Amino acid sequence: MMPECTAYDDSFYEDLFVYSTAISAVTDENGILRKVNKRAMEMFFGTEQDLGSVIGRNILEFIHVDDRAKVIERWQESLREKKEVNYDLRMSAADGHVMYFLVSGRPIVRDGKVVLFHYQALDMMDHKVQEQNLLASASAEVIAQIAGGFAHDFNNLLTVINGYAEIMRLSIDEGSPLFHKASQICEAGRQASQLTGRMLEFSRKSKAKAELVDINMEISNQEGIIRHVIGENVSVGFAKSQGLGKVLIEPSRLATLLVNLTVNAKEAMPRGGEIVISTEPYVVDASSESLHTRVSRGSYVRLSIQDNGEGMPEEVCRQVFDPFFSTRDGGRGIGLWTAQNIVHAAKGYISVESCPGTGTTFTILLPVSGADSQGEPVGKTDPKAGPEHDASRTILVVEDDDTVRDLVNEVLKGQGHVTLTARNGGDALQIVRQYDGNIDLLITDMVMRRIDGMMLSKKMRSIRPHIKVMFMSGYGGGMLDDDSLKDSVFLQKPFLPQDLVDKVRSLFA
Repeated sequence: MMPECTAYDDSFYEDLFVYSTAISAVTDENGILRKVNKRAMEMFFGTEQDLGSVIGRNILEFIHVDDRAKVIERWQESLREKKEVNYDLRMSAADGHVMYFLVSGRPIVRDGKVVLFHYQALDMMDHKVQEQNLLASASAEVIAQIAGGFAHDFNNLLTVINGYAEIMRLSIDEGSPLFHKASQICEAGRQASQLTGRMLEFSRKSKAKAELVDINMEISNQEGIIRHVIGENVSVGFAKSQGLGKVLIEPSRLATLLVNLTVNAKEAMPRGGEIVISTEPYVVDASSESLHTRVSRGSYVRLSIQDNGEGMPEEVCRQVFDPFFSTRDGGRGIGLWTAQNIVHAAKGYISVESCPGTGTTFTILLPVSGADSQGEPVGKTDPKAGPEHDASRTILVVEDDDTVRDLVNEVLKGQGHVTLTARNGGDALQIVRQYDGNIDLLITDMVMRRIDGMMLSKKMRSIRPHIKVMFMSGYGGGMLDDDSLKDSVFLQKPFLPQDLVDKVRSLFA
């Protein structure tokens, strides 16, 4: 049963305007402010007591100078065509910092003439932070994080907007022109909800998975990139302790963390200098707990990035992890913010120590994952040395790149395994049907012509239900479904031989 609609007086709608959580303002046809709601006053103009100094001023005064031409153009379009316009812009908040907004401007027409404009603005600061983060990294994980985070935050806003729009619609007589406008708002909100739903679906499909990672090995993997980004006038040294436990983190995010902190160190030394990247095991217990008031007890890997650059005063150190904060001309101010988010997502801790003239040290504590909490030797392992404890397995390798297939075949044979190889899915199925012996493991590339890796694994399991599967790809594992992941693992290209060996062992552990 529909709730009974109640007629409201003008004061009700006045309260909806004044106390709305959306930022609202009314100007005349020339942009002169005539009315401002409470939310707008708090954010842009100060307190409600300052209202008298705001009314009568041109709204352009509060818009970023670089965005004024765009606003004037859209305002003229709305004035000329008498239609609602939408655009994004920057405005200066009451405390002086710049904020990003999505603005809707609707002309109010009387006797065929525009007499007022009603503006509503949505705070897009969080979205802008995430958008900048996307520009800083091309990884699918970051894209998914932005899509999911933005959809979550935007749904909170839509709850308020759609709710009040529906209240207004139900309180207005169906014959009123306002009823049609309120219905349009409700419909737009419904479509926006569908859009954010699709974004959440995308983020779930693309979400990267954390893995047990050897930090020393990951630093070695990124060494070439690190040396490239720091240039020739900065030297880099590595001090990697042995006996580190493994940490649970998504490998590409750890790589982003290393590169962001290294680039930050390099930019602190415009005349050149030295960066030292070091690792060591670290334990927070009763004796050291007072030194780490925010850190839980346990075993950690301590990662440090130290430079001998210009250093920073204490007030700058307190702000370095804030989004958009930068002390350099042209700096976006999101590299360290991204680094902090990566560390926190891995349940770790990050801190900075610096003084002007003495350089800067960023210290990261990443918790050692359960089974490795006591640490383990991390020496070099020869993947051809042969398994000391592994049983020999029969493994079918399917890869359309001859050189990759040959490498995988060689590494597996060096471990004492029996290998069968195929260039594509069709050849692999023929081998399986003709081979009389047991096949323990299928290692397949994800992207191949005609029969891709996921389809091949399903066909293979229909013939040999107990076969285990390892997928390989340079695209990432986001395309795998739950059925494909059963009794299987994913190996990201490029990989080291030891990565392949470890993945095979993990399947038969």
